[in-house]
Amino acid sequence: MDQPTQPRPSWWHCLWGLPLLLAGMGVFGYTLFQGITHATDSLTQVVVPGTAELRLHRGRYTVFLEEDSVVNGKIYSATQPVDGLTCSVTSTQNGSAIAVRQPSTSTTYSVGGRSGHSVLEFPIEQDGNYRFACDYGENTTGPVVVMAVGSGVGEAIFRTVLGALAAFFGGVAAGLIPVVIVVISRERRKKKLIQSFRAQI
Repeated sequence: MDQPTQPRPSWWHCLWGLPLLLAGMGVFGYTLFQGITHATDSLTQVVVPGTAELRLHRGRYTVFLEEDSVVNGKIYSATQPVDGLTCSVTSTQNGSAIAVRQPSTSTTYSVGGRSGHSVLEFPIEQDGNYRFACDYGENTTGPVVVMAVGSGVGEAIFRTVLGALAAFFGGVAAGLIPVVIVVISRERRKKKLIQSFRAQI
C-alpha cells in the first residue's frame, strides 16, 4: 500500500514573508531616524544671560536647558551649575507677564550634537510677540548657556516612537503571514492525505 506523500506547500514558501519583514524593519529605522533628528526643529535657541523676541502661538511651551549645543557655529556646554538663573516671559504688546513654572512632565533629547532637558514651561493664551529673558540677577554671575524654547517636542518624540514600533510589529506580523498560511495548508493537506490513506485500507 502506498504511503501518504509529503504535505505541500513547501516550507520554502515561508521566504515570501522575508521582503515584508525587511520592509517593516526599513520603515522602522527610517521613521525613528527622521522623527528623532527633526524632533528639535521647532525649538528656538537663546543664548543666556540674554533676551530674545519670539513669535508664539496659543499653546503650552517648554523651556529646555541644553547641556551640549551649537549656536552660530559656537559650541556651548553646560558643565557648570546654573544656580540663580531665572527666566521670564512678557508680552511685547502690553507688557503683561506670563506665568513660568516647572514642567509638568520631564522631557529629554539628544540628537545632532544637541542634548537638553526640560526645566520650565509656560502657557500662551494669545498669538503674538513675546520677550523671553534669562539672567542671574544683579548680584549673581554664572556660565553662559543655551536655552531652547518650543512646543510639541515631547509629543513629537512620542509619536515617532509609536510610529516606529507600529512599523516594526507590522513588519513582523506581515512577515509571519506566509508562515501561518504554509502551516495551515500543510496541516490541512496532511489530514486529507491521512484520510485518503485510511480510506484505501
